[in-house]
Amino acid sequence: MHTQIFPFAVRFIGLSVAEAGLVDQIFAAELESEHSEFSEHTYFRLHDDSLQDPDLYLVNGTDLKALAILSDLRPNDFRPALLVGSSVLVLSYPCIERPIRCAPLFTALDHLVEKRADALSRLEASDVVSVPERRRRDRLDMDLTDPEFYKKMRRGPLKGGVLIVDKTGVFCQYVGEMLARNQVAVDWTFDEAKAVEYCQKQHTAVVMINTSTPVDPYALCAAIKKNSLTRNVVVIFLVGKSFVYDLVRAQSSGTDGLLNKPLSPNHLMTVFRKLLPAVR
Repeated sequence: MHTQIFPFAVRFIGLSVAEAGLVDQIFAAELESEHSEFSEHTYFRLHDDSLQDPDLYLVNGTDLKALAILSDLRPNDFRPALLVGSSVLVLSYPCIERPIRCAPLFTALDHLVEKRADALSRLEASDVVSVPERRRRDRLDMDLTDPEFYKKMRRGPLKGGVLIVDKTGVFCQYVGEMLARNQVAVDWTFDEAKAVEYCQKQHTAVVMINTSTPVDPYALCAAIKKNSLTRNVVVIFLVGKSFVYDLVRAQSSGTDGLLNKPLSPNHLMTVFRKLLPAVR
């Protein structure tokens, strides 16, 4: 029986465009290789708009802002960090030197993954590990903004079910079985107009659009968000390797984020727990 292999998600912090692009190329080559000479595992970079929690952090060790962000995230054995370049600060995180090379990078990442697996095997991570909420904006050292501004930005508890927009109902059935014990309704459609109509007639909290479906995901998201009754519905793109995520169009259409395929059951449930109060 074929077992789905899920690559490890890596969040980049503070890397230059050139270094990030280089690591992207290294990761992509390993993902496409049938027999890797460097690593037992595969990795990919999380997009800034991804709602998925990272498995590891890859951080510019010479950038003080990046190190401050990392400190705020509180990495640990369950979600470890690897520095690129020696830090001027005395830190306990492992480090690889510049320039970034395949063998040292994968050796260090694989070592962290093994430590992570060992920690997860000994403890129930969901009950033990407290992970800070992912922020879309950097924290300010001194924030003089009126607190009422942030109150208006906060979204209330989401109420309703999940709508899957996909070519087939297979993923819908999978999600439905996953959320069955929480009594969360999960429905499916492949048609844009029916998706908009559904959201207007049914209590819907989350819409997940598989971008391999023959629809315009940005236009569909905008159409859903246009109606005052559905403005607070969370719209998530399910993105495969062939889909190029347009950040400008996503922000313009009101897209709430993306999830990379394939997505492990644990990562999917983590997202549902964050978005749906009924899911525990």
